[in-house]
Amino acid sequence: MPRLPLAPPAMPDEAPSSWLARIAARYDVSAEGLIRHLLPSEADVSGMIRRVDHVVVPALEAALAEATARPACNFVGRRLAGLSANQPAAWPRSNPAWCPVCAAHDVAAHGEVYSRAAWGFGGLLLCPRHQCLLISVCPRCYRRVGYHPINGRLRIWCWTCGADADNALAPDRIPFWPYGTPQQNRSCVTISLSSETRPLLLRVQTDLVAMLAGARPRGPWTRSLKWPVVFTVLRALTYVMLGPLWAEAHRAAPVRATESGPWTLPADWSPGCLPPEIAAPALLAAVTFLAAESGTRLRGITWNPQLLLAGEGETITAETLLWHLGGFDAGLIQDLFAVPPVRPFSLLIAALRADRRGLGAAREAARRRQGVGGALRQARQNAQARSRETVSARAAREQRALANRPSDRFALSRLFDGAANPRVEPQSRDQLDVAVAVYTVIGWRERDGDPLGGAGWTPALLQNRYIRLWLFRHRHLAAETLIAALADAVAAAPAQDRGIVLPELTGPMTDALPVRLAVQTGRDRGAPDG
Repeated sequence: MPRLPLAPPAMPDEAPSSWLARIAARYDVSAEGLIRHLLPSEADVSGMIRRVDHVVVPALEAALAEATARPACNFVGRRLAGLSANQPAAWPRSNPAWCPVCAAHDVAAHGEVYSRAAWGFGGLLLCPRHQCLLISVCPRCYRRVGYHPINGRLRIWCWTCGADADNALAPDRIPFWPYGTPQQNRSCVTISLSSETRPLLLRVQTDLVAMLAGARPRGPWTRSLKWPVVFTVLRALTYVMLGPLWAEAHRAAPVRATESGPWTLPADWSPGCLPPEIAAPALLAAVTFLAAESGTRLRGITWNPQLLLAGEGETITAETLLWHLGGFDAGLIQDLFAVPPVRPFSLLIAALRADRRGLGAAREAARRRQGVGGALRQARQNAQARSRETVSARAAREQRALANRPSDRFALSRLFDGAANPRVEPQSRDQLDVAVAVYTVIGWRERDGDPLGGAGWTPALLQNRYIRLWLFRHRHLAAETLIAALADAVAAAPAQDRGIVLPELTGPMTDALPVRLAVQTGRDRGAPDG
C-alpha cells in the first residue's frame, strides 16, 4: 500500500468525504484520483465517495488508515447520527451546500474549507451556529459550484466565474434569510415570511436531526403523525407544496408503476435535491399545514395576502391549500395519500372529491395569470370603487360577499363528527359542457391573441369562434356568471328554434344588454366555422 506523507488531521465535525477530499487536495488531485491511487482495482470509485458519509466502507477506510498512518477510528462518530441506520430519511444532498459565514471563517483561519457532516443532511437548512440559510450556488453568478483542490488546499470553486466562491461576501454582509430579500425577488412568492420564520425553521430542523438519531419529535407540528412516518409524510408533502409555491421547475418527474396506475415519487428524490432557498419555504409550508390541521397555529408563514382571492384566508390549512392546487397537484395528493396516514389528509381528500367543478384549479390558474402585480392593481381599483360607495351599496356588497364566500362551500368541519358532505347540485350534460368550455378559456394563458393558445383538444362549444370570442371578451368576470349566461343561451336556442343570443355582460346579470350574434344553433354547433 503506498504511503501518503501529507495528511491533515480531520476536524471534529468534518464529514468523512471532506477529510478524504482535503487529503487529496494536498497533492492537487480529486478525491476520485486519490482512491484510484490507493485502490487501483476498485471500479466504483464515485459510489464509494457517496456512501462513505452514510455507511462503513471497509476497503476505503482500511486503505486510508494504512496510507496516512492514522487509525481507522477517525471515521467513527464523524457521520451524522442516524444516517447509517436510516438512510431513506437522511435526504442526502445532490449538490453541496454550505454556510457562507463558516466557509469565510475557514478560509481566514486555515486557508481552505471543510464540509461539516450536518451539511449533507437535506433537512438542515439553517446554520445552527450563525443562523443563516445555507447556500448552494456561487454568490456572484448564482451557478452551481463544487469543492476543488487549489494550490494544495480544498476550496469551493466556481467554474463560471473562474474564482473561489467561499469568501465572495464578507461575513458582515451575508443576509439572514428571509431578511434582506424583497418579497417580489424571492423564489417563492405565494407565501409570506415574517421575523418568526427563522426560529420556526430552527426548531423544525432540530426535531429532524433528533429523529435521525431515534429520538421522538417535540414540536407541536407532529401531533397528528405517528413519529416513525414523519420523514415519509414530509417528503411527499414537500413535493406537493412545490406546486402551490410555483416552483415546479425543481420537481423530479413522478413515475407510475403501470400506465394507468397511481403516481409515485422517484425513489431517489428527497428535499435534499432542492436548493436551500426552495427547500426551506416548501418544508415550512408542509410543517405549517400539518400543525394547523392538528389544531396548532404556527406563526411566521402564511399565504401571501396579495395573491388571495375573495373569501380565502391567509392561514395555511387544508381549506386554503385546496384553492392553491392545480389539477395535477390535486390528483397527485389523492395518489400519494390514497390511504391517509393522518386526519388532515382525510379531510383534504374528501374536499378534493367534493370539488367536482374544479374551481380550485380554475382559481389557481387565474391567480397565476394576474400575479402579484395584478393583485395589487385589483386591490387599488377595489379600494377606489368602495370609497365612492353609498351606505346601501356597501351593505348590499357585504351581504353578497357573505353569501358567496367560496370557503363556505368547503367547510371541512362538516366532513367529520357525523356531519354529511356538502350537497352538490346535479348538472345536466349540457351544463357540464358549458363549464368545460368556460374554464378552458378563462384558465388558459393567451398566446398571440388566441384564447386557446393552440390547445390540442377543444371542447365542442369552442369550435364556434363567436362563442370563443364572447368568452374571451368577458374572461374578467366570475366563472359562475359566464356559465349561467352561456347555459341559458344554449338551452333557449333549440327551444325557440333560433340562433343563440349571447348577452353583453357590462355589469350585473340584471343589467345585461342582450346582443344578437350570428351564432349557429345547437343542431350544427359542432360544424367548423365558415
